[in-house]
Amino acid sequence: MWQTQDGSAEKGKKYVEGGRVAGRFEEGVEILNDDAFDTTLEFDVQLDEPENCLIDPRCAICVVMILDDDQFPSNDHKEVIEDHDEEALYEVGFSLLKSFMGFCFHHVPEIWWKTILVLLLANLGNLYYLATIFLRVYLVDTVLNTEDPSTSDRLWVRGDRDATAVALGLAWILPNFLLLGTDYFEMAVLEMGFNIRYHLRVNLFRKYLRYTPESRAKVPVQDLKISIMEDIPDLVSDGYLIIFELWAMLGKIVMVGIFMLRKHPRSAVPLFVYPILISIYLAVTYRRRLALMAKEGEGQSATIGTLMHVNNAQKLIGSYNKRSYVVRRFEESLRNQRKWVMDLKFFEFWNGQLIPWITLLAIGTYIGLSSRLVLGGSTSLGSFLATINVYKDLGDRFATILEGLECLSKAISPLAALTTQFNLPIDIPERSEAHKMREEFVLGLSTVPCPKIHDRSIIQILGPHDSGKGSILKKVGDLVTTTGGRVLISPHLMVLQVPHEPLFIENGGLLGNLSLAKHLESSDIGDPARGRRILRRLALDKAWIMELYDKEERVFIRKKTVVQDQPDSPFSACYGEDPEEEEEEEEESLPPWAQQLSSSEKWRFQLARAFVHDPHVLLVHRPADELDPQMQEKVLSCFRDFVDRRGLEINEELGSHLPADRRRPRTADRLRASGIFVWFCQLLWM
Repeated sequence: MWQTQDGSAEKGKKYVEGGRVAGRFEEGVEILNDDAFDTTLEFDVQLDEPENCLIDPRCAICVVMILDDDQFPSNDHKEVIEDHDEEALYEVGFSLLKSFMGFCFHHVPEIWWKTILVLLLANLGNLYYLATIFLRVYLVDTVLNTEDPSTSDRLWVRGDRDATAVALGLAWILPNFLLLGTDYFEMAVLEMGFNIRYHLRVNLFRKYLRYTPESRAKVPVQDLKISIMEDIPDLVSDGYLIIFELWAMLGKIVMVGIFMLRKHPRSAVPLFVYPILISIYLAVTYRRRLALMAKEGEGQSATIGTLMHVNNAQKLIGSYNKRSYVVRRFEESLRNQRKWVMDLKFFEFWNGQLIPWITLLAIGTYIGLSSRLVLGGSTSLGSFLATINVYKDLGDRFATILEGLECLSKAISPLAALTTQFNLPIDIPERSEAHKMREEFVLGLSTVPCPKIHDRSIIQILGPHDSGKGSILKKVGDLVTTTGGRVLISPHLMVLQVPHEPLFIENGGLLGNLSLAKHLESSDIGDPARGRRILRRLALDKAWIMELYDKEERVFIRKKTVVQDQPDSPFSACYGEDPEEEEEEEEESLPPWAQQLSSSEKWRFQLARAFVHDPHVLLVHRPADELDPQMQEKVLSCFRDFVDRRGLEINEELGSHLPADRRRPRTADRLRASGIFVWFCQLLWM
């Protein structure tokens, strides 16, 4: 039987759940298509319940990737988005922002119903605000107005001003308990910022990992950091969550309008003046604001980029004594960033004066008319005093609205950057084309004559320097199509190319670096002793290495958890700091324990990691060139056993492993510049 399992794609949302008899997959799995943007989501098709056969655990699961051709945030501006020009996106900025709001409302989980509920709850606060305005008027004109005997009949407690004042105080206080409850409910249950930020960050990270080399060159790592840690929070706050604050302020202004129209209609003139001036102001300053924000962002990116480049080249800088030069370059970067930051601050300072001066003029004018309005009987004293307070509140509300609208316009800059990054090309279409060619090769549909490599072989490629030996390995291990030819290999095989340079996860620990989270994929750690046996086979069995391995293994077995509460990296679960490391000269990107390894040990550790992952085809660049004869023999014997026994140091007594004669054959492909080890190969390419 086969069945589907959710991954990043969920059944019922992106595909229809399936389960059929094995061997009858003609109907396939139905994909649910829509017009909403998604990154490349995945689900699994798994074989289970075998009859008259055995299922290799390594080949029991097929990952299905769903390619999405929709644009982020919508297809409405597809032509502009496909140009990958941020400046062009500014031209359709507010329309693009509207599409982003629609994307969040319809496509981010749980957002639609939370949005509606928050908008409804905001009206409670607006109603209370209107009630407080009338309570103030009632307090002055009725409760405290002892000169007019008729006010006694309008008291809540007839004839008792003290009891009415107490009731008025309770009416002012008690509704706040309800508002407090709704605020807590919004905070605890209706919080939306995390959901939207999480959705955007995960999808951008997933997209980034699928970028083509050209796309990755357009998004340096400092820009990705700024996008994930700053642009996305700013966009969520200023581009979506701000609408709730604007809605609340607009509601309060409506309540103010109701009061003014009831008490003194002519005093409502500022209600029309504010929106007109704000509209003119936003239209005039829109482009200037976006240009300044773009320059400020470029300055920040340049400063972070300088720091990252220096960190990566720290040893080189120290070796050639270029520290002073680098400091001067960093100072220049800071001065450039300061210039754009100050330009933006000056711009915001003068723009911040608009609403306060409108409010100041409105209150001053109304006070100037006080004698004519109150003494002439046009309005009561209580209404007049309440109107002055309302004017002040009105200025604060319109200031908040202007700030919110400015935030909306500011959100266009990070939205344009994220739109560009979300819609850059990915490598999956090219990989899919190569996969189809390899599928035809396996099914015997390909008729192109070509030399073949049989499995259960150790292949060595010889040739002088710069003759393309490494390129051949890359063609075998990389599915991206190239113009220089292709290597056809079964897509069912796991192909692993071992990097020639030593690579380590800085906070991953020894066990995490050896397994690269392989032991974290399930709660069952499988064969924990296998990694130890492989390390011994490659002479990586120094006492401190074995002690560190055993310590981390015990910690993992005790916790059996996938991640810590706040892991430092995806591979750092269950690993603590090494006790009291001696201070040494730091090497870039190397954890403390890896700095104690020699160059030969670092390389052999890369081989140990590859053997632990047990690929079907192992590609290695010059695996033994820099080793002494005794160590060469140990390394090459590991390759021989890996091929002959179809895996290295596999414990067949464990139920998760098939017997050697039932496992898929293994193949090793390696290259050299000379022919010292030709005797070891079953097939030789010249």
